[in-house]
Amino acid sequence: MLKSIVLLDDNTATNFIHETYLNQVNCVERIHTFTMGKEAIEYLMNLEVFPEIIFVDINMPTMNAWEFMEIYEGIDVSRKINTKVILLTTSIIPSDKEKIRLFKEIEAIMLKPLNKEAIKDIMNEHFNLTF
Repeated sequence: MLKSIVLLDDNTATNFIHETYLNQVNCVERIHTFTMGKEAIEYLMNLEVFPEIIFVDINMPTMNAWEFMEIYEGIDVSRKINTKVILLTTSIIPSDKEKIRLFKEIEAIMLKPLNKEAIKDIMNEHFNLTF
């Protein structure tokens, strides 16, 4: 079981859906939900132990995923060495696939909303956990 996950999506309904599925899979102790990138960055800056996964919606107002990643990559790597960043989007466009190559800390880009099977696959692929 993971200790914590961060959900960052400006759509509260999407955050609710993802939180519900994460709880149903029972794969994480704590889920921290944010609707604004600035809030999520501030939260992360004050952590000693980073979450194992940060799910980031690509298209958000005020700070999109790319702007979030620019700040995130400036954080000391030793603090986030065990953290996986997974971008979420409603449609994967070729330019987004190209952009993820600019950020070495992005593990994957996936379609949202996630479902229980997608969450189980993430747990298995990235953490070798089965549920």
